[in-house]
Order: sequence, then C-alpha cells, then structure tokens
Amino acid sequence: MSVPPADFDPIMLAAHAARAMSQAHRMAYAHLAPDLTIVQTSSNFPFLLESQTGQIIGLPVTEILWEFVGAEAALHDILRGEIPLLRLEQVNRGQGEAMLYLNFQVTPLDAFQPDRGLLLLVEDETAYGRLQQTLVQDRNELRLLKRKLTSANDELRRLNRLKSLFLSMSAHDLRAPLTSIGGYASLLLEIMSDAPADTLKYLGIILSQSEQMNRIISDFLDLDKLEQGLLSLHLESCDLNQIIARVSAAMQVVADSRQIAIALALPSPPLYIWADPDKLYRIIYNLVSNAVKYTPRNGRVHIEARQSDEQITLQVSDNGHGMSEEQLGNLFQLYYRTENAKKSKTKGTGLGLYIVKMLVEAHQGHISVASKPGAGSIFTVTLPRQLPDNV
Repeated sequence: MSVPPADFDPIMLAAHAARAMSQAHRMAYAHLAPDLTIVQTSSNFPFLLESQTGQIIGLPVTEILWEFVGAEAALHDILRGEIPLLRLEQVNRGQGEAMLYLNFQVTPLDAFQPDRGLLLLVEDETAYGRLQQTLVQDRNELRLLKRKLTSANDELRRLNRLKSLFLSMSAHDLRAPLTSIGGYASLLLEIMSDAPADTLKYLGIILSQSEQMNRIISDFLDLDKLEQGLLSLHLESCDLNQIIARVSAAMQVVADSRQIAIALALPSPPLYIWADPDKLYRIIYNLVSNAVKYTPRNGRVHIEARQSDEQITLQVSDNGHGMSEEQLGNLFQLYYRTENAKKSKTKGTGLGLYIVKMLVEAHQGHISVASKPGAGSIFTVTLPRQLPDNV
C-alpha cells in the first residue's frame, strides 16, 4: 500500500521552514504596520531581544529597538517602494553582562504591495561576532608583539655590533703585548740555550701561556663570527701529520710539567686534506689541550690519525676522569663545563669544545665522544679529504 505524499498548504510549508530556520540560526521576526507599530512577532522575539517592556504588540518599533531611532524615513521609503530593504549588520546589544551581535533586515511584507506593512527579521550572530572580535583582538596583539619584537631585534643587532666592535678592539689591544711577550720568551730560549733547566722551563711556560692567551682571543673572535654567520674558511691542501706534530710540540711544556705522556700514532706518508690549516690547528689543539688539562698527573694522551679514500679520522684519547651520560649530552653546549672541571678548579671558558664542533661541521665533518666515569675519553673527528665545490 503506497502512502500519498502529504499535501501541505504553501503557507503552512513556509511556516514550518521559518520555524526550522529560526531554531537553527536563532532568528526572530515581527510584522510592522504602515505606521511602524508592531502587529505580531514570533514567539522568540522578546526573548532574543530580552525586552523588558512586557507587552510589545501595538508599540512603535523605535520604542522596542533603539537601533531604528532616526531610521524612520528609510522605513517609509520601503513602504513607498522606493528602496527594497534596510539592513543593519553586527549591531551590538547588551544582554546582562554579555554582548549580543545582531543583524536586522526590514523588507516589504508584500513585494507587490509594499504599503501593506513591513517584515522585520532579527538574526543572532553572537557566536560569529565574538569570534570576529577575538580575532581582531588577537590580530592587534600580534601587531603590537611584532612591533615589540622588531624593536627588540633592532636593539639586539645594535648591541651585537657594539659587542663585535668591543671584541675586535680588545683582541687588537691584547694581542700586541702578547706578541711581545711570546717574541721575547722565544728569543730568550734561543740565546739562553745553556741556561739552567729551570730557567728554560719557566721561559717555555711563558711562551706556552702567551700562545694560549692568543688562542683564547681567537676563540672569542671565532665565536662572534659563528654567531653572526660570518665564519669563513680559507681552504688549501695541508698535511695533517705536520699540524698534529705542531700541536704536540706546543703542548709538550704543559704536558711535561704534569708528567703526562703524549703519544702519536700517525701514518708514515703525509696525510693530505683539503681544509683551513689554521682552523684545523685550532680543532686539534683544543682537543689535545682538553685531554692534557683533564688528565691527572702521570697520565697519558694518545693522538691517532687514519685515512681512507674519502675521509680522514682523528682520535684524541686520554686516561682521565671520564664523563657520565648526562655530561656527554651537554658537552658541546656553549659555556658548558662538567662538575669535575669545576671541582678541580681547572681553568677554562667552556668555549673550546663548542668551537671545535662548529669548526668541524664547517668542514663538513663530524665529531663524537665516547667516555665513562673513571675510564677516560675518546674524541673522534671525521673529515672529508676533498670538500664539495659549494663549501
């Protein structure tokens, strides 16, 4: 048995549609007479507007909705058919402590006979309005934050320029006397070769420490360049064996004073690599200096180099105190020093290993470390023998 389709009267169908729309979108409506008084409303009209006047039928619309005060001429223009509609959007209306955002639209009740009256539709867009207000507030806050960040960045750039200028001037002023100290110490070592052993030892320490001061100054200047992304490499073919030998000779005085043996395990043919020789010297010196510095008296430091077709491997190992897993995780952080280093009162800036890592990576290489408490440390650096053309 088939059920015939329901034969809804068009007016009833429109009523059902209006009710569904008003429930879904919080809409209310009212019929205005030609004299602009309210003839009838939807049941939710007073609640949507939170009218406090009680009975509103028969009252002028301007008494119920202050938004239409001054708009009477436009409403009469609609009744005369001179304009099709009047629309007020995003009208703010207080509801207790909250704020409603409403849209009002007035059209002729009958488009063919506009003088019969008006249809007033009220649409509640509070959710959208509040979202829009939040977005505007967030946008304004972001603009303000952006201005503050821009100002802070400008100030940081200014301070960074001042810092770089200070470092450059300080390096120049410090290196002049250090050069004299190192030069005279070297000269005295040459002309006093037959002096007592203690005298030669002390002169060697003076020379070694002046060179160390120069390296610390270079560390600070390199750090400044690294922070600004201005570090450049001057690449050339250099013999790694010779650089390691120079580092070993430079550290020999300090190692002898602590009775630490420095052993080398280098391949017999020259170990050529395409690199910046000064930066390579800094890498090796910092690693060996650290090993000597944190190895107890009568200890040993071992420097080994190996090569393959594509890369060179350098290892600096010691039998010092070693490090924990936590210390290893922070070892290459800027200004980081282990608790053992602090307790032993060993002097250091916390720059050396950070700069070593940056210089190794600038050569497209890699550095790693293996260590355990009481078992010493092994630093391994791998470098490509021939760097890519774009470096």
